Amino acid sequence: MSKITSVTTDLYNVPLAEVLFDAKHGAHTHFELIVSTVTLETGETGTGYTYTGGRGGYAIKALIDHDLKGFVEGRDGAEVEAIYEAMQWHIHYVGRGGIASFAISAVDIALWDIRCRTAGQPLWKMAGGVGNRCNAYCGGIDLDYSIDKLLSSVEGYLAMGANGVKIKLGQPTMAEDIERIAAVRELIGPDVTFMVDANYSLSVDQSIEYANAFEPYDIFWFEEPTIPDDYAGYARIHDAAGVDLAMGENLHTIHEFEYAFD
Repeated sequence: MSKITSVTTDLYNVPLAEVLFDAKHGAHTHFELIVSTVTLETGETGTGYTYTGGRGGYAIKALIDHDLKGFVEGRDGAEVEAIYEAMQWHIHYVGRGGIASFAISAVDIALWDIRCRTAGQPLWKMAGGVGNRCNAYCGGIDLDYSIDKLLSSVEGYLAMGANGVKIKLGQPTMAEDIERIAAVRELIGPDVTFMVDANYSLSVDQSIEYANAFEPYDIFWFEEPTIPDDYAGYARIHDAAGVDLAMGENLHTIHEFEYAFD
């Protein structure tokens, strides 16, 4: 491979067709897309990206432009893993996880893009995967939907062939959330996998109460019931209610995942 000669970034605001709401972040009017392009001295280019829910994109772009760009330029573009590790330590003092991980990921993905193109292989295979298929489900940011609109949305997922659906929790009362869960389960029947997502809006005790309340509806997993940093809290919820939990989208470093698994 050859040396990295330039790293450029672009920031795009991507408007949503309608304003969407979840239990913790309020209104989503647009997403931000930060695109990083890495160029090697041979002329090869790779494109990486990261995104936000509408806030923080300028800070991510600035971190790449001012702190990562000059740091990686001149390095061997083939040393993807070494560059990733070096970028983490380069900005470790001011950022572990969060914005730092978003910025690093955009550059890292661009380097993987070059590696995959050079090898003529897809990313899943280059990353060590043994298959190119997995189970998938459909879900949306649907907290503010009326029950009728929610059911119409779920019907659309089923029409696409989805055999798993997920909805948001976070209505003013638990009874309202359970009403929506019951309506969706009645619509999809017993054989479609059903998940719920609270966007870490509940306390541990509230999460246990919720899990017990929706036990009759065969919920496959309860996603992010409480804040992602409370690893012990997740264990308490599982032990008390016996429900399978999902979390991880707000963990950004290998260390955070190690703590969660512990």
